[in-house]
Amino acid sequence: MKQRHDDPQFKFRMPPDMKAALEESAKRSNRTLTAEILTRLNSSLSQRAVPDVSSAEDMDEEERVLVLSWRALGSEEKRSLMVLLRAAIANNDAS
Repeated sequence: MKQRHDDPQFKFRMPPDMKAALEESAKRSNRTLTAEILTRLNSSLSQRAVPDVSSAEDMDEEERVLVLSWRALGSEEKRSLMVLLRAAIANNDAS
């Protein structure tokens, strides 16, 4: 099993206000600063894998707005929204 300390390290600089914002976000999400940065990078990279929807012919305007809005959300907001969507679907199925 691979140990975390075996992962490659990368040193980089960032503006102090960005670091403070990331630290605050990490604290709110109960994550380390490293975990917060990795979460955000993973989210950013996964968005690139999704095709551009601005001209997707099989989507109407509301679907495009939903996809673009979803991409702009952070991981906590996405989790919260998924809870609401699942509850709405379950409520609709029960009707």
